[in-house]
Amino acid sequence: MIIASKKVLLFIIPLIVLIFNILIIFNPAVIMSSARSGALLWFNSVLPSLLPFMIGTNLLLRFGVVDFLGTLLEPVMKPLFGVSGKGAFAFVMGATSGYPIGAQICANLRESGKISQIETQRLLSFVNNSGPLFMIGAVGVGMFGNERIGYFILITNLAGAVLTGMLFKFYKRKDREIPIPIKDSAVKSRVYDQPFGKILSDSVWAALESLLKIAGFIILFSVLLKILEIIGFIKKSAEFLLNLGIPFNREIIESSLYGFIEITNGTNSLSALGTDRSVIILCAALVAFGGMSIFSQSIAFLSKTDINPLIYFISKLLNAVLTAAAGFFLYPLFNFESPILDSAVPVFAPGPVDRLLLSTIICAMMLFTILVTCFAVKIGQYIKK
Repeated sequence: MIIASKKVLLFIIPLIVLIFNILIIFNPAVIMSSARSGALLWFNSVLPSLLPFMIGTNLLLRFGVVDFLGTLLEPVMKPLFGVSGKGAFAFVMGATSGYPIGAQICANLRESGKISQIETQRLLSFVNNSGPLFMIGAVGVGMFGNERIGYFILITNLAGAVLTGMLFKFYKRKDREIPIPIKDSAVKSRVYDQPFGKILSDSVWAALESLLKIAGFIILFSVLLKILEIIGFIKKSAEFLLNLGIPFNREIIESSLYGFIEITNGTNSLSALGTDRSVIILCAALVAFGGMSIFSQSIAFLSKTDINPLIYFISKLLNAVLTAAAGFFLYPLFNFESPILDSAVPVFAPGPVDRLLLSTIICAMMLFTILVTCFAVKIGQYIKK
């Protein structure tokens, strides 16, 4: 049965790729426009937002700061989430920078043998999240024209992530955890024996390589989404779900399908439907899930590890459900009646240079806080001796 299924897949996948390419050939102008939009999204938003964080996290990982933080925060992370203190670094950087930094850090920790496979799976369930720049700036201000909606989405996403992590603490709890490294012991070479210039250049190159991978996925899914529109897949799927009795109207279902595939298009479509309770909570849930584009980016980083993609996918669905639940209970505590900003505000305002500067400042403050904390603890340990 399994062999037959694999044979079917080996036939279906090339067929889908062939149809995909035929549609591109017969709709070149529309496809080129979609690819261009994806490339501009990457250049104007993703590149300046993630580059400082990727370089900073690579430097901290190479200098061994994560190991020290792991020892320091073990008493907090172990009882709450069932992971070592090293996971705190992934959670903080993932929450401040956004997708897919959390997945990249988990992949680095697993590849270097610092955490076990079970621990990595637990960690992935709650550390790979959207960043405040996207939730408040792009979604809240740029799409809804209301920054309070952005703060609501941020708080519910953090609550959903924490709840998911606490539940995944019980994932394979009885299994014995052995942090066996995936790669050779050469990975564990002491990088601080190398010149700082080499460490810095390696960190920058690794960040740029990761960002180019992300660019490819963004462009691919921009084109895929347009092709699904051309063949009417979104509308037909919405009609099918509507006939099943889904308690939403057609517009909300179509927007949700867009968000399931690519988060930015989905949240932007939802924001055009108004600021009803269901729309805002559903938007928060979509941001928590991240869409299949983000999921594919994350899996690309995790491809060299022994992580189970299906378990990770289930954890993101659970994260979305718990975020929606958190939104349901927290919604009455928020007052969204703030002055609506000019609807002409661009979705990705400010521009790429301003976004790069802002993300660099946030990253620098985060790194400074981490380093000062480590230094203060070291001084305290020295005084005690």
